[in-house]
Amino acid sequence: MSSAPKHGWKWAYEKLRGLHCSRRTAFYRATLYAIRGDTGSFYVDRSWEKVRLRR
Repeated sequence: MSSAPKHGWKWAYEKLRGLHCSRRTAFYRATLYAIRGDTGSFYVDRSWEKVRLRR
């Protein structure tokens, strides 16, 4: 079984943009996801929804 990640930077960026994050936030958080595998917790720009992407 492969241990390669199934989702990368592009997936994380598109997911975050789909959750109505700004381009700047999505870019920064997708980069964190690609490097660390975790975006950390943060609030979405247009709502009170708290988001965190993890591998």
